[in-house]
Amino acid sequence: MTSVFDQGFSIQAHWERRAETPDALAARFVRTIDRLQEIDSVFALWTCGSKRPKKFETVRDHFAEEVAAGLTKDDWGEPDSINGYWFSAFTRDQPRNCTFEVSVHAGSTYPWPFPNDITFSTNLSVSPDSAIATYRIFKPALLAMVEAWEPVCAKSYPDLLIASVPGGIYFHQTWIQYLCPWLASLVTPPPAPVIVEHLPNGGLLMSATQETFDIENPAHMAAARSIAAAIAPLNALPWAERARG
Repeated sequence: MTSVFDQGFSIQAHWERRAETPDALAARFVRTIDRLQEIDSVFALWTCGSKRPKKFETVRDHFAEEVAAGLTKDDWGEPDSINGYWFSAFTRDQPRNCTFEVSVHAGSTYPWPFPNDITFSTNLSVSPDSAIATYRIFKPALLAMVEAWEPVCAKSYPDLLIASVPGGIYFHQTWIQYLCPWLASLVTPPPAPVIVEHLPNGGLLMSATQETFDIENPAHMAAARSIAAAIAPLNALPWAERARG
């Protein structure tokens, strides 16, 4: 029998074209790490570095330099600002099955529906400890990302849950789903047992369960499918032409 812990758990948030400076992106990233550190001691210490490993606490006050070093380059090694910046950090001084990574691609104005994103994930090379793959950690982590990055949408899931989702489908079955205010206005939230929360910013949060999501649990899967049915119409929107606001 497949265990939900055979693969990792992740959160992904996406947003539209948004030109931002390294200073602005660094401020968002530092805010994200600060919020994660408030959630659990597993997030106390981080390592980053675009060219060599550095302790995050030693560069947080000038993290814009790390962001700038992650500017996309074209095939000839020239700056490609339309594709934005790439930067990341991962937790340190934890067992491998209790480590996390936060990776960001932001500042892009590439003409694609959601060219910018942030991913929060457990260590992909080892099954995560059940103590960290919890709603207690993943819900506030998702909300921390929403607060810092103002995405169009965000979702949390065990990797096994969406392994079969076709490419290019943004809205599908998830453990926890966030929609920004203008998307939330287009959706009728599903009934219980899905947990529905209307957030202070006008966004919508839907959770299939407050337990660790298990693909072998029929109740969890039924709730995830209910979320998917509620948000499926969003896949038909003309994303390339739609502007937020």
